[in-house]
Amino acid sequence: MTPLRLPPALPPGGTLGVVAPGSPVPPEALERGVAALRARGFRVLLGEHAGDRRGHLAGEDRDRAADLHAMFVREDVDAVLCARGGSGSIRLLPHLDWDLLAAHPRVFLGYSDVTILQLALLRRCRQPSFFAPMVTPGFAREPSAACVELLRRLACEPLPAGELADPRASAAVTLAPGAAEGPLVGGTLSLVTATLGTPFEIDTDGAVLFLEDVHESPARVERCLAQLLLAGKLERAAGFLLGAFSWEAPEEERARYLKTEEVLADFLLPLGRPALLGWPFGHVPDPVTLPMGIRVRLDAGRKSLEVLEPAVGPPRRRQAGGAGAPNVSP
Repeated sequence: MTPLRLPPALPPGGTLGVVAPGSPVPPEALERGVAALRARGFRVLLGEHAGDRRGHLAGEDRDRAADLHAMFVREDVDAVLCARGGSGSIRLLPHLDWDLLAAHPRVFLGYSDVTILQLALLRRCRQPSFFAPMVTPGFAREPSAACVELLRRLACEPLPAGELADPRASAAVTLAPGAAEGPLVGGTLSLVTATLGTPFEIDTDGAVLFLEDVHESPARVERCLAQLLLAGKLERAAGFLLGAFSWEAPEEERARYLKTEEVLADFLLPLGRPALLGWPFGHVPDPVTLPMGIRVRLDAGRKSLEVLEPAVGPPRRRQAGGAGAPNVSP
């Protein structure tokens, strides 16, 4: 397999290029998140179309794709941070220049709807990324010091991050004990499933598959898991790291369904792989950052996850002058 193209590490006080590949961001939330990032010493550049809106989308597909291209190629941008998830990132895939992105690896951070872009980057460019807090709701709500420190270790230090310790991990449930090693791949369940049958299909061979979701009923979770199972993706994984699967519904409606935990157990336990449920990543406050595509060791019995290799390379050496991009404001 082609080696990973590690992005250069994000240096202290580096420059973050903010893009909105999916849904629009409320201006006040964007302002709060950007202010919080600047207060931490980062320079923040907003994509030309980061404030656009077209219905449930942050502007036109080609414009959102152009913003992504611009931030990856700018010499003065050290990391590309998504403003939010929502919906619509999948619409960018036909418009992205994968050779261009592969030639300019950058630390890329996001989660939820951004899953589709992260899996595509890994498949087409062999570039890892980070399932991590975004501008909103993440930094707009002032993440904890521990949350930011784990993100810093992964994105700023060209060393194996080691164990991603979080006190909330003790509340996770071991569905099946045992340990598994492999590249960490996955994301938000509905978006992972959406890659099937496309050129960006997730590769789970020997992988530790991480999954979580929000606003999906147990029946919808079941449908996604069944599709992954029928596509051979679950049986090829070495182990499973599962987050929260929150779903708000009246009690009388919830009573008509199996619990999501039961659905997960029905599909995963027969596979005989280590499985851990309720780990704090994704759609939870102060999420633990996960390095997509990087080799990890999951110990479901100990409820631990250890990062075994660096997720970034040495920081880039600045080129005099840097490459600019029009209409990108500090």
